[in-house]
Amino acid sequence: MTLDITPLYQLYRQELVNYLFRMVNCHETAQDLVQESYLVLARSAAGEVISQPRGFLYRTASNLALDHLRHNKVVARHAEATGPLDEASHVSTETEISKTQWRALLGAAIAELPPRCRDAFILHKIHGLSYREVAQRLSISESAVEKHITKGLLHCRKRLNGHLDPASLKN
Repeated sequence: MTLDITPLYQLYRQELVNYLFRMVNCHETAQDLVQESYLVLARSAAGEVISQPRGFLYRTASNLALDHLRHNKVVARHAEATGPLDEASHVSTETEISKTQWRALLGAAIAELPPRCRDAFILHKIHGLSYREVAQRLSISESAVEKHITKGLLHCRKRLNGHLDPASLKN
């Protein structure tokens, strides 16, 4: 014997939607869960007699709502644990590769500089020494340091062309 769920649907649908809405806090989700509850009732009634269809609907709807909430909690935890990290690690890995490649190109360009120019350039641009400090270390004048740095910048800009990171080679 098949149970006609149409009258039950009309009788309990809104009541179940309101009940589930209080659990899941989403009207659309509550409606979807009610629909699914009625489908479970219809399938179950095809194979067995259901003496308390209202109780069966509420129990089924509650179980579906709890499953839905558990699933959302698992998804949220997974998103918290992996979402930002995956995105951040993807960006940071990509950035690190780019930085590594750029440093290798810059290192090759610097290696091509004449020794005195290379020393002045490295001390000023890489180690952050002032022109005066570079001049003292290399026993040359500040104007010579300035000329070496300018020559080094021009050479690096020319060699790095499209690969240039302008922020890193400021005058």
